Amino acid sequence: MSTNAFDDQDIDLEAVDASRLDQGDDIDISLSSDSDLGYIDDLEHSDDDRDAESNIDNSPLISSDDDDMDGMNKDDDLEDFHFRDALRTAGNFKSKNKKKYASKSYWKRKMMRNTDRELNPEVRFNLSRANEAFVKNDFQSALKLYEEVIKQDPKNFSAYKTLGEIYKQQGDLDKCCNLWILAAYIQPYDTQFWCNIAELSTQLGHLDQAIHCYGRALQSDSSKNSNIILQRALLYKERRQYGRALEGFQRLHQKYPTDSNVVKHLASVYVEQKRINDAINLYITILDKNIYPPSNSKDQYPVFGWAELNILCELYMQQHSYKSCRDGIKTIKIVSRWIQNRTDESWWDKIDDDSEFDKRRFLILKTLSASQQARAKEKFYDLPIDIRFKLGCFRLGVDQKDESLRHFDYLLEETDDISDLLFEAGKSLEAHGYYEEALTFLTRASVSDEQNGPELISLLGKCFLEVGDYQQAQEAYKSLLVSDYENLDAKLALAEAYYHLGNRQESINLLEDVSRTRKATEPNEDEAKDDTMTEESQEDKVSLIKDKQIIKSNKSQKPTEEERLEIEENAKRKVLEKLRRMERLGDAIQQKERVAIKAWMQLASQLIEMFMSVRSFFPRDKNRAFKGIVLYRRKKSMGIDEKLARIYNLCDGISNDENYPRSYLTSTNEYRGLSYDKWFMIFVQYALFLCRYDNIDYAVQIIEVAKEVSVFIQDKYKETFLNMIRLVFGIIRDENSGVVMSQVRYFLSNNQFSPFIYKFFAFCFASGCESWETFANYNHQKFFLRQLKAFDSITSHKKITGMATITADVSNLHLRHEHPELLYIYANLLGGSRSYVSSIVYLNRAYKEYNQDPMICFVLGLAHVHRSMQRLSNNRHIQLLQGVSYILEYRNLRRKNATSSELQEVEYNLGRLFHMIGLTSAACYHYNNVLTYHEELRDTSYDLSMESAYNLALIYNISGNTLLARDITEKYLTV
Repeated sequence: MSTNAFDDQDIDLEAVDASRLDQGDDIDISLSSDSDLGYIDDLEHSDDDRDAESNIDNSPLISSDDDDMDGMNKDDDLEDFHFRDALRTAGNFKSKNKKKYASKSYWKRKMMRNTDRELNPEVRFNLSRANEAFVKNDFQSALKLYEEVIKQDPKNFSAYKTLGEIYKQQGDLDKCCNLWILAAYIQPYDTQFWCNIAELSTQLGHLDQAIHCYGRALQSDSSKNSNIILQRALLYKERRQYGRALEGFQRLHQKYPTDSNVVKHLASVYVEQKRINDAINLYITILDKNIYPPSNSKDQYPVFGWAELNILCELYMQQHSYKSCRDGIKTIKIVSRWIQNRTDESWWDKIDDDSEFDKRRFLILKTLSASQQARAKEKFYDLPIDIRFKLGCFRLGVDQKDESLRHFDYLLEETDDISDLLFEAGKSLEAHGYYEEALTFLTRASVSDEQNGPELISLLGKCFLEVGDYQQAQEAYKSLLVSDYENLDAKLALAEAYYHLGNRQESINLLEDVSRTRKATEPNEDEAKDDTMTEESQEDKVSLIKDKQIIKSNKSQKPTEEERLEIEENAKRKVLEKLRRMERLGDAIQQKERVAIKAWMQLASQLIEMFMSVRSFFPRDKNRAFKGIVLYRRKKSMGIDEKLARIYNLCDGISNDENYPRSYLTSTNEYRGLSYDKWFMIFVQYALFLCRYDNIDYAVQIIEVAKEVSVFIQDKYKETFLNMIRLVFGIIRDENSGVVMSQVRYFLSNNQFSPFIYKFFAFCFASGCESWETFANYNHQKFFLRQLKAFDSITSHKKITGMATITADVSNLHLRHEHPELLYIYANLLGGSRSYVSSIVYLNRAYKEYNQDPMICFVLGLAHVHRSMQRLSNNRHIQLLQGVSYILEYRNLRRKNATSSELQEVEYNLGRLFHMIGLTSAACYHYNNVLTYHEELRDTSYDLSMESAYNLALIYNISGNTLLARDITEKYLTV
């Protein structure tokens, strides 16, 4: 029992209507030589099928004797016409078209003349010998003799036809078909012969040739055989020429209005053309005529029964909308009551469930009167299993799970083979997230070999994975990969099942296989060779009338609104499924399980690719507020009265556009079931994992893409987070001159006068000459000077030339006279460019307010010392003395409540100071003090013993004490 109401018709919702693109049935006959052209007299280059069919009526298929007598009279007139036409030609007048005078009897008489015409004696002799050889099955001799006959008499119908028969018996159907076409053009009035050729062409796959032959058969058949029209319409449909197929089916429907099969063909073409509403209206019209018969007794229509209701329900299901599900439920109730003669039972309309079709109806019937109960006992209430299944699907479509399961449970009680219905029920339940219930029907359907295919196995594996039965999921996905090893989703799911079962190595191998497959972009050369060989092998099987290539529009056909909704729902289900799988790996990720992290990254990459494919997230104007993804739909068609009324309303200031929306917006808070916060965290976590596992370049690309997403950057928190991660990646990649500077500037501009951000600025630059040059960049100096002027303007309550724009809200803040962090950073920037005098000026400002800060004292002392060592120093000794005094003050402040690391730092800085000014004895004293902390400090990341030992070794070597230098080197500098 099939769920597809169109039994032998495959419904492709993406079919393209090419009827408008086909400009006629052009015939292209390829012949081997020019000598073969002489036998075709009436060959036409276009098939005027529509003219031939324009006279279709309800006439009988077999003509009467009176028709033959009329034809003979017409033939007499035709002979006279030929004589007059010859006179016109002799007088250089235009010859009249004799085609319209030709009747069926004319063709019969012409056939008799061609058949009985006098043959050349040699042709007759060879034809006789050929026929004799054919009867004796001496095909080789017969072939040679028939070919000789054709050379002598190119219009010999019998030779061509028998040659084709020989090739047919030898199994060469292509040559047989081609020869029969040549024979048919010699006698183009043989309708049955054209039909035979069309059937053979269809069998060989030459559909255009078959269509042409059916057209020629219709031309030569005055009765316009309905079977020919039907077969040609079916071929048009197979060729996706739906306009012409529809034309043929409509003519058949006019001729046979009671034939339900023709109606079914009509509906299937409507579906292929994405005109589902027209198909529904077709059956609704038939239903109305059955329930309310028209008064005109001549009006004929098909009988509407359970089969037609099944088709109508399937059409409703293909619309994939809440409204269509409601319409389907209502239609099933109305039709079932009408078929079961229960139209007077109006009490069921007050009940929203389907209790009238199951055991619950007895409770309701008890509330009725005795007469109503008596009549109800005589009625039937059961539904055919196909209709009950569709009613369950409709209930599931309106989110009534329990009511749906009541109908689906009837499937489990059936003794007939309904594995297809069981599979569809399980598939629908899985699509709505009811995995445990879906397993009941899918496992039952798997018993049937017909349904036990890859799709069923994939659904079983997915459901087992969702309910936590990893052993069964493993078996399902392993079975699926046997037939489809390149299925990446199945490999990822199997890797997850392996991980949960503890098979870590198998999981790693699968994940690596998925990674290799995704990276492989080169086409397979062997497949290309196979395709070439296949094309070459098919060159010999060419039809005489070439198949026309359907011209496809460059613009892809837009899906309907129902199709868009279905695609969106399917995508949403896939996203939520992948998210659940990612969340199941959360605990393992917290434990830093490499396999779980890799599986999570594979799933996240698929979600990110899906997200990046939405252009609405990447607008040109990033400042425009994100209002959701705009989905356009076709506007409701309006009649002229509606258009006029709408214009008048607009002129009066009355707008009713809500009834005719051109577009609608998706949610501003989520996309395909995930909030934008969740999407943001997937981007960030995926980028961090990429950076951690040595793919920082791709991690940077992911962050750059995230920074282009409008819904992210319009949230200040998310924008700051992304810029912080990009800054970290820039520091790791040592992009000081470009990325680090621009990202740091972002934080400085958005956090004006923040002490933490100024410290963070200094933290972003490492040690070394290159980093120091980037830190002391002239652009940084200008920026901080403008910030310093802005702060001074606040404290002095007046504007200062060159100050930066004040963006920080300082109205409720009590600011001190100086900003120590700002002065400290700017003084260091000046010191980095060797402007020590200016640096001392700003450090003195900070020292006045914060003279107990050891770092200000230390930097101020260094500025004086470096100034004293410059060539143009005025009073070198005083400046040096001032510098040393500030550094000693730094030492005293730093030693208060100091740790061992801080004490070691003080000793090293003093030793480095005396080493720089040439007092090596004092330097050695402090360097040796640094070494005394080596054993105490086990934290090598902040132990300055190595630097002190190196400097000591230099001093000892210069002074000639190589033994002591070697001892220091071996003790502290040797690994």
